Amino acid sequence: MPKAVIMLSDNDVARAYHALVVALSARALGYDVHLFATGLGSLVFSRRPKTRLIGLPFFASLYIKWKLRRLGAKSLEELAAECIKNGVKIYVDEPVAKMLGVKPREGVEMAGSLTFLSLARDAELVLTF
Repeated sequence: MPKAVIMLSDNDVARAYHALVVALSARALGYDVHLFATGLGSLVFSRRPKTRLIGLPFFASLYIKWKLRRLGAKSLEELAAECIKNGVKIYVDEPVAKMLGVKPREGVEMAGSLTFLSLARDAELVLTF
């Protein structure tokens, strides 16, 4: 089975959304998918997820989230749960999680950069968001 490794390094809604959609799409195509969240990206997979929209004022962020809901787009929390349910292996960078006080949601493992590097080493596809 081909392997895809995805790194998410930010909790910007657009980046996180695309990383999760690509992970689910790769899984649907038969890839063994591993998603590694580091930096602020680890906040997406905490028990209390936190996201943001880069460079947008608060009300603009609210408007975009409202618009996505009206379009029937799934929330990041729903996409993360769907990834776990469909067999996407999700890791949160352990040193960063400890520094930010992140407690990963159920189904998410803690790992370090050596795990990411060993997964990426023999992957057919490596993406960063």
